[in-house]
Amino acid sequence: MNSIFVLGADTSVGKTLVSSGLLKAAHGYGPVAYWKPLQTGTIVGDDTEEVRSLTGISAPDAVLESVYRFTDPMAAVLAAEKWGKNLEVEAILEKYREYSKNNRALIVEGTGGILAPLNQKNFQADLIQALGLPVLIIGEDRTGMVNQILMTLRCARDWKLKILGVVLMNSRGHLGNAPAINQFGEGVKVLLEVPPMPDKRSLVAHLAGASELRKLLGVSIIPT
Repeated sequence: MNSIFVLGADTSVGKTLVSSGLLKAAHGYGPVAYWKPLQTGTIVGDDTEEVRSLTGISAPDAVLESVYRFTDPMAAVLAAEKWGKNLEVEAILEKYREYSKNNRALIVEGTGGILAPLNQKNFQADLIQALGLPVLIIGEDRTGMVNQILMTLRCARDWKLKILGVVLMNSRGHLGNAPAINQFGEGVKVLLEVPPMPDKRSLVAHLAGASELRKLLGVSIIPT
């Protein structure tokens, strides 16, 4: 089974929902877990707890604890500075090595966009590069998303990251974003356009059954 880094082109675009769908799709095929190394804004919403709730997976080792957690709903580097902390890439790598032992696949959810600063010298791109994980980019099908996706792709190429593709959430299929990304993405394609669904658990189930995502994980057959 394959590990994946889930990266948002913007904030609040559906990373946690896609991560939940990936975890639900992979659960039962081998050792796999969800992990968000850096988490901010827990006073208004806890992504780790949301994944537990949305997937309904009760196994204690299926959803792993973050390395850094801050209550403040702000950029991770700012939240860390507020509390006198320094976000260390090596500390995250050390925990990744521990969590990925025995061929455990990890669904790693990022915090912020590709150039979100972690400290005075490292961006999130540096963390992804150090982890060596392929990236799935999540965007919302709205005006301005083509620009955000293409800028993310340009940065990813600068860091020589492997991009698996793009998922567009809340897609109604009439804005032309997917064709534009396919045309200008230099080989990177929109793998899935996900329609709006008011019920989050139904949406996660829909994502878990999507063959495009299951193939990324190496889980292409839905059990009967």
